[in-house]
Amino acid sequence: MIFFNFATFGTAITLSGVFHFAGQFLLMLLISLVSSLVLAFLLAKIDHHIKYGPIIILNILIYQISKIYHLPALIFILFFGLVLGNIDELRHLKILRNVRFTKLNREVKHFKDVVIEATFIVRTLFFIVFGFVLKTEDIINQDSLVWSLSIVVAIYILRAIFLKLGKMDLQPLFYIAPRGLITVLLFLSITPQQRFPYLNESVVIQVILITTFIMMIGLLFEKKVKPEMLRFPNFRKEKTSEE
Repeated sequence: MIFFNFATFGTAITLSGVFHFAGQFLLMLLISLVSSLVLAFLLAKIDHHIKYGPIIILNILIYQISKIYHLPALIFILFFGLVLGNIDELRHLKILRNVRFTKLNREVKHFKDVVIEATFIVRTLFFIVFGFVLKTEDIINQDSLVWSLSIVVAIYILRAIFLKLGKMDLQPLFYIAPRGLITVLLFLSITPQQRFPYLNESVVIQVILITTFIMMIGLLFEKKVKPEMLRFPNFRKEKTSEE
């Protein structure tokens, strides 16, 4: 998505533009690292019964400030998730020497549960609104169906290649490639002048519906699907319980 915005909103891709983008990227890495450590520290130190809401609000605040200054804000969200997901690896940091990691791990687990619930609500509201704005003619538009099927085929070919390169089992991760909220937001962020005439709303809607249908059918016939795979598609299936 970061490179999508760079390629889409840049008037021309030049050497100076690439260096400018690289500088913004490195600056955002530094901001993300510091902010993520501070938020993890607050998560461990706040003893009030209301703590997860302020942490989420601070995440949104940092994201919005980064967007205002045209920085790749998604890097911060990625870093914050990486810090929380690998919190035990930070025990050797001097700034966290007074943190009780047993308590912090417990808080991280609770925070993850809250985020999962909130994510489910956002996805549900999105598909409700998406259903309201759907037009029948867009769903059954035969002129765009060829483009939609071509895009879906390309998505699953690339997914199979990446899963093989990552030495991961195809089942059931191969089917879990739905398009939804991000796809719509990216499409809406493109100005009408920059859009290809054959890539219209019908194509986006059909790609979303086809990929969602494929995921549904694939999971129906997959008898053993671990919850971690649905929450984290990159979860390695070969991990055993002993690990």
